[in-house]
Order: sequence, then structure tokens, then C-alpha cells
Amino acid sequence: MKKNFLLLVLLGGIMLVIPSCKQKGCTDVNACNYDADAEKNDGSCINKGTVTFWQNSSSSLENTDVIIGTASSYITADYSSSPNCSASGCASFTLCPGTYNYVAEEDFPGLGIWVGTITVTSDGCTKVELQ
Repeated sequence: MKKNFLLLVLLGGIMLVIPSCKQKGCTDVNACNYDADAEKNDGSCINKGTVTFWQNSSSSLENTDVIIGTASSYITADYSSSPNCSASGCASFTLCPGTYNYVAEEDFPGLGIWVGTITVTSDGCTKVELQ
């Protein structure tokens, strides 16, 4: 009986000393590197950034389709100066950090076609004027 009691006390003491082994990782479901198995956030989350395509009101262009990968967005308004990210009427994308190819084409054939690359940063706002 004394042996069992000592064994229980010893095991109880060991359990208090050993910290719980929760799996660490990114627990933010909106982050690019979300880990569904993580139980404790370790601060490693990589947030998405925004890229906004816009056109100047002096360009006489309007209604431009912008494509990045399989995503498409449409410019329907012009601005006299650089708008805020995700401004109404701009073609805006929320993407994980990285470099992306884009293609933009004015609705009226022959008025404008743009091809290029953009770099998106975590929590960043990248604005591209199509002119």
C-alpha cells in the first residue's frame, strides 16, 4: 500500500512538471498558412495583402477587366488621384504574399491591354495604375 501511494505521488509530481504538449502553429483561419491541427498560436501567421488596380480619370478608359490566376475583377470607375486600397470601382484582390502575373483588358478591343507582374506583401496595399 505504501508503494502504491508513493508511486501515485511520484506520478502526480511528474505530471505537474511536464508541460502540456499543445501543437503550435497558425490558428488564424484567414491567414495564408493556417494550420487546422494547431492548438496554440505561435505568432507565425502570414496575412494576406491587397492589390488594387485603378485608372486615372484623364485616361478616357473605363470598364477594364483584370485577371490574376483564376480570379477576375472589374474597374468601373476612374479616379483623379491614387485611391485607397479596395476603393469602390477599382479591381481589387486579396492574396497571399508573393509575385503574381496579371492581365488587364479594356472592354473596347484595341484600347488597352496590360500584362505584368505585381508583388503582394503581408498586410500590404499595392496599387497599380493602368494607363
